[in-house]
Amino acid sequence: MNTDLTSVSATTLATRLASGELTSQALVEACFAAIKAHNDDAIFITLTKESAIKAAKDSDARRKAGKPLSEWDGIPVAWKDLVDIPDTPTTAASAVYKNAPAPTQGAVIYDNCTKAGLICIGKTNLSEFAYSGLGLNPHFGTPVNPHSTDTPLAPGGSSAGSAVAVAASLVPLAIGTDTAGSVRVPASFCGITGFKSSQNHYDKTGIFPLSASLDSVGSFAHAIEDIITFDAILRGETPQPTPVISPEKPNLIVPTDVVLNGLDAQVADCFEAALETLSQAGYTITRQAFPIFNEVTELFAKHGTLTVAEAATVHKDLLASPDAAKMDQRVFERMKTAAQFSAQDYIQLQWDRARLQTSVTQTLGHDILVCPSVAITAPAIAELDADTDHFARTNLLALRNTMLGNYLGMPGVSIPAGHARNGAPIGVLFSMATSLDAELLHHCRAIEAALR
Repeated sequence: MNTDLTSVSATTLATRLASGELTSQALVEACFAAIKAHNDDAIFITLTKESAIKAAKDSDARRKAGKPLSEWDGIPVAWKDLVDIPDTPTTAASAVYKNAPAPTQGAVIYDNCTKAGLICIGKTNLSEFAYSGLGLNPHFGTPVNPHSTDTPLAPGGSSAGSAVAVAASLVPLAIGTDTAGSVRVPASFCGITGFKSSQNHYDKTGIFPLSASLDSVGSFAHAIEDIITFDAILRGETPQPTPVISPEKPNLIVPTDVVLNGLDAQVADCFEAALETLSQAGYTITRQAFPIFNEVTELFAKHGTLTVAEAATVHKDLLASPDAAKMDQRVFERMKTAAQFSAQDYIQLQWDRARLQTSVTQTLGHDILVCPSVAITAPAIAELDADTDHFARTNLLALRNTMLGNYLGMPGVSIPAGHARNGAPIGVLFSMATSLDAELLHHCRAIEAALR
C-alpha cells in the first residue's frame, strides 16, 4: 500500500497544498486508494467518496483563484459515526439505527470544519453507542489494530475506526468522542496521538450522546502539531501559531494512587523509560499521592457511574422495546444495571464531582498529571469475543486510568511512548485541570518532541 501522502502530517500536507506541489483531489483520491488497499471493511461504516472528490475539486479551484477558505482547505478528515453530517445517516454503530434517516443539518464541529475547507472522507465504526473501551462491534465488524501480527488485536474503543484510520495511514486526521477513555485508549492501543478535551471545550450540538455529563470531543493525528491547528478549526477559530502561554516547563506529577496498580510489566517498564527521557530533557518529575483518585474510585464503587445512568436514560425506550434484542448484548447488559441506580446516587455523584473538580484545580494548579494511558496493551479480539466475563474485566481495566479524567473534567493527551514485545503500542497520558486545554496542547508539543 502506498501511503506516501496519507501517512504525512496534516501540517505538512497543508504546506504542500499551499505551494502547489499537491492538489486536494490527489490527496483525497490517495486516501480512498489506501482505504481500499488496506482491506478492512470494519473501519468505516460509510464512505463519502463522490462528495469528497467534488469537495476536493472545489478546494483546488479556490486555491487556484487565490481564495482558500483556510490554510487547511482541502485536508481530509474521518468522522466517528456519532457526528451528524448532512445527507449521511448517523448510526451510532448500532443495527437499530442502520437505516436511520440522514440529518439535514451537520454538527457544529462539522460545520466549522467545512467552513475551513476540510473534507469528509467518511464515517468511522465504533463500539455500539460508544459504550466500550475495547472497540468490538458485532454489527459492523471490529476494526483490526494495525499493529497486529499473527493475532488480531483490539483497536480500543469506543472510537475504534477513527483511531485505526489514522494509525493505518488511511487519513491524516480523525474525530472521536471520549466519555470514559474512548479517544485516549484507542490512541494508546494503536500508537498514535489522541486528544480528549474538557467537556465544554467544543460545542457538542449534533453529536449522538452517551452521557451528557461526561461526553467530550476528541481527535486523532500523527502529531500534536496537527491537533493544535485542528483544535482551533473545530472551535470555529483561526489557528494561532504562537499561543500566549509560559515557555517554562511544567512540573510533571506522577500519582501513586490507583493509576499505577496492576500494570502489565511491559507497560510499567515503558512508562519508567518515558519518565527517564523526560527527566533528561529537563522536566521536574514528582511522584506523590493524589488521594482524589482514590476518592473517585470509592464513589464509583458506592454509587455507580454517571455513564450508566445517563446512557440508560438516553436509550430507555429502546431498552424496553423488542429492538433491544438487536443490540450488542454486552452493551444491553451494562445499560440494564442502571435499574439499581437511585436518584440519590446520581445527585451525590454530581455534587461530589463539582467539589472534586475544584479540588483538582486547587491541588494541581498548572502542573501536569502523568500516568500510563492504559494499564495493559491491546488484547486479542478473539479472546474478548469468546468470553463475556473476560471482556467485562478487560474493559474495566482498559478504562480505569482514563475514566478518572472524565469525571474530573480534565483534558488529556495520550502520546506514544514505545511498544511491547509483540509490537503492541504503549501510550503515556498527560492531563491538566479542567479547561486548560490550550495550555496542555502547548506543553504536549514539547513533551512529544522529547519522547520522540
